[in-house]
Amino acid sequence: MSLVLAATVTRVAIDVSLAFAAFFVGVFAAALFNKHAGGGRQPAPPKATAPAPNNSQQQAEAAANEAARAAMAAQQLRDLAHNVASDVGAHNTLVEGIADQLGALDQTDAANNPAIMEAVAKMLEANKKLAAKLEDAEQKIQTQAEEIKTQQSEARTDALTKLANRRAFDALLAECVEKFAKDAQHCSLVMLDVDHFKKFNDTHGHQAGDEVLRNVGKTLSRAVKKGDLACRYGGEEFAVIMTNTQSTEAQIAAERIRKAIEAMPVQFGGNTLRVTASVGMAECMADEDAAALLRRTDEAVYESKKAGRNCSHWHDGVEFRPILVAKPEEATAPKAPVLPPITADVSKLPGRAAFAEELRRRIAESHRFGFPLTLLYFRVKDFKKLEHTYGNAIGSLLIDSLSAFIQSTLRDMDLLGRLESGELIVMLPGSTESASRIVGQRVKTSISLCPIPLGEQQVRLDLDMGVSTVQPHEDAPTAMGAARIAMEAATAAEANQPQGEVALAGA
Repeated sequence: MSLVLAATVTRVAIDVSLAFAAFFVGVFAAALFNKHAGGGRQPAPPKATAPAPNNSQQQAEAAANEAARAAMAAQQLRDLAHNVASDVGAHNTLVEGIADQLGALDQTDAANNPAIMEAVAKMLEANKKLAAKLEDAEQKIQTQAEEIKTQQSEARTDALTKLANRRAFDALLAECVEKFAKDAQHCSLVMLDVDHFKKFNDTHGHQAGDEVLRNVGKTLSRAVKKGDLACRYGGEEFAVIMTNTQSTEAQIAAERIRKAIEAMPVQFGGNTLRVTASVGMAECMADEDAAALLRRTDEAVYESKKAGRNCSHWHDGVEFRPILVAKPEEATAPKAPVLPPITADVSKLPGRAAFAEELRRRIAESHRFGFPLTLLYFRVKDFKKLEHTYGNAIGSLLIDSLSAFIQSTLRDMDLLGRLESGELIVMLPGSTESASRIVGQRVKTSISLCPIPLGEQQVRLDLDMGVSTVQPHEDAPTAMGAARIAMEAATAAEANQPQGEVALAGA
């Protein structure tokens, strides 16, 4: 009988231990929930981030629902912990009472003592009831754990786009910047802003705007690679944190995202709508915190807006640069590139007078709205000699091919003009001198590498180039003359440059 009693007491001790374990699990789960869910309180809204005007009411309702669910889950965990503690306390009281009864009995004939047998039966029954209550508590704790997991996920997810929200963005960006400072693990940030979103809302309605945001979210989810985090930063702003990614790779990704949004059809009300985005990118630098990285990237977005929108810029730590990503076939083609055949009607390009008239209008806009206006001036080297060798018709054909190529590299807002004697001029509204110089240098380099087929022969062209920013006091003819002077100065600088050195075009 003593063995039975020993086994019973051992089982009681185990069950009591399990009961206390369940109690502490409940308390820990409640504390964990309060930590992540703020104890049912909503976090303060992020600074400098305005909610989308078309779904602010939905956001407020979602926040209220989240708070109610958080409070309910926390209260259920507290009630469960209290109940388990009460059950364990009652069980302990019962066992102590039985133990006292056993201590008062005569143990000389324990095997034949009905009081001892009755006490053992009571202890077994008490254990059975406590085990049932503990099993029920365990199931309830599991249910609440799943609710906590759901709450944590929803607390970091934007309800409209299903992307990560600002809370998740801030947490991961801080972690990535810390890893870069500690382990030199590269990190890049891409941000984008849907172009003219307010005007889009006013034209098509807020529901159409919501559909645009949902589609941007889906497009971002498909465009980012595994390990990166696509977020809705706020309103019509989105961001992608690119872990283990350097600037070169991030530029390619930024352009891929921009083009994906540009090609994205939005079906709404039986119509197909389209939008574009202005994109900015920056790579984390030494001694830079998350706020500084965020600021540089956001300023790159603004630079894209100033450049006319639907384009991408990146900040190299000193200045903004347009993102110009070569097509894969351009980078991997085994043969020397050849200029494509003329497909655009370059015969309708404006001449000097028509270009000057359009430039005059753009200068007035530049003064009124404060955006930069830059001119690129190109001249085919030795054009007179080419005309003398191949004839005027071939010379005109060469300029047509050159014009078609330059036209293919420009934005819709840019304007190419055809002047005399193998000279071309390009107007780039919204582009700074440094950004325009990159465009011009790319054209110049490409032309020097691309032979133009003429029957069985191939002719290579070389270009002189100048870059000039239109000044407030300049009219159209003066600005065009300044661009030509910049070209002459750059050509002279190249001619005087010692062999083995390269002069900056347009410097």
